[in-house]
Amino acid sequence: ENTAGLGRATCPNFDDLVKHVVEFAQQMSGKFSRSKGFAMCGCSLGGALVSFAVGGILAKRRNSINGSMPPEQNEYPDFYGIALLAPSLGVNPGAIPPFPVVTALKALSFCMPSRGFMTPIEHPTYACPPTSTRNYSGHWPLSTSSMLLDLTSNRVPNDVIAGNVKQTMEGLPSLYVIMGDKDEIIPLQSVLDWFDAVPLSSDNGEKMLTVLEGAGHGFFHERLKGSHKKTAFDYLFEYLNTRAKKDFE
Repeated sequence: ENTAGLGRATCPNFDDLVKHVVEFAQQMSGKFSRSKGFAMCGCSLGGALVSFAVGGILAKRRNSINGSMPPEQNEYPDFYGIALLAPSLGVNPGAIPPFPVVTALKALSFCMPSRGFMTPIEHPTYACPPTSTRNYSGHWPLSTSSMLLDLTSNRVPNDVIAGNVKQTMEGLPSLYVIMGDKDEIIPLQSVLDWFDAVPLSSDNGEKMLTVLEGAGHGFFHERLKGSHKKTAFDYLFEYLNTRAKKDFE
């Protein structure tokens, strides 16, 4: 089905999206034996979703280990950790309209949640592959934009300050983040603040950060330039290979 030009989905509630991701991960992990581990990966808004959903997954796995879950639900595959690419864990103040405009648009989002008015535009190069006609394009819906603004400007930084990140991430085996130092939407420092607040499950855990010089927010869909000899995919699968301790075909 050709979905080009239809715009982003209407998603006013971030917690509903997180719940869906947790349920999907649990359903999929239940289909594989313990010999087949998995990691969770996400880019941009998907990266933010993974960063919150992993808390629900870790909580369910802790319940499995301590015996509070039924025996038939205890045999889950190994969980390697999470990999985030340009995760939406902050926002550049320069990308936010003036406060009166934001207030008016939020009010309008309740009346016309699916309309895209003065909202971010999906970059055409995000199509992967570039010739795809299955990728959404156009303006983001007002409700989705409002949800993302609240997440990046309020919820994430407040969680970092309050120490909620440490609690949510308890038991995380590994974390890998890839960011561009020229990201025009998400400040690198915001992601670094969140990154520093994340604990690991043990001394054997690993936190890794790759900052791509000269890369913007869409580096995952761009051909990296300059001194880079590897793509974002190369970095990602090197991480996955290391955590899985086997080669990917």
